[in-house]
Amino acid sequence: MEQISDKLFDALANKQRRRILFDLAERNLRDNSPIYIDAPSDTTDDGETASIEQHHVHLPKLDDRDFIDWEPGSNTVEVGNRFEEIAPTLELLRDNREELPADSV
Repeated sequence: MEQISDKLFDALANKQRRRILFDLAERNLRDNSPIYIDAPSDTTDDGETASIEQHHVHLPKLDDRDFIDWEPGSNTVEVGNRFEEIAPTLELLRDNREELPADSV
């Protein structure tokens, strides 16, 4: 059985997924409200391709792992049932972002 850390590091391997998780972690600290997911910003792909990947690859992957609760109809995400398990790692990365390679957090 795959460990939570393996699933987390796989999730963090993609910039779009990292952005979703870090945005959700920031929002969760403030008010725990859902986040509306729009087309990805500042990607190297054209906006349409990035949006399709986000909708068909990245959001479902995070939702399947229970890190997020994604509502495709409203295109919103909230913390998933396993988000609290990954929150300490996200906080550690966020708090030490100056020490990490550029654009990793």
